[in-house]
Amino acid sequence: MNDLVTLGRVRRPALGVRTIPIDSEIAGELGLAADYGLLIVQAVPGGSAIVPDSRRSERAYLGNIPIMIGGDLIVAIDGEKIESQQTLAQIMNKHRAGDTVKVTIFRGREADGSFRGVGEARDQV
Repeated sequence: MNDLVTLGRVRRPALGVRTIPIDSEIAGELGLAADYGLLIVQAVPGGSAIVPDSRRSERAYLGNIPIMIGGDLIVAIDGEKIESQQTLAQIMNKHRAGDTVKVTIFRGREADGSFRGVGEARDQV
């Protein structure tokens, strides 16, 4: 509500990435470290929170969506398991743009649990 009063609009929180949900079948085919989560397929221009590590990745297609095999897989935020984009949205809606969240990501087989800034959603889907 404060954003609406001071800025004339509501700033929605976002991690600054586009993702696709991963299930056990897809995880097995791609050789991912976890059988759930959201695979980062693109960093949103101007996004602030996560920069995917493309050095370890190889381009592939899931249907007609380009993905990076070996790319970053978001599995938790603030210790809450992320299994869908709806779960991510629910957790992010507890925060405001500018907050800091603990994001657990698998980069290849290595877990990275670091604190990231929450950006503002603009034209993100």
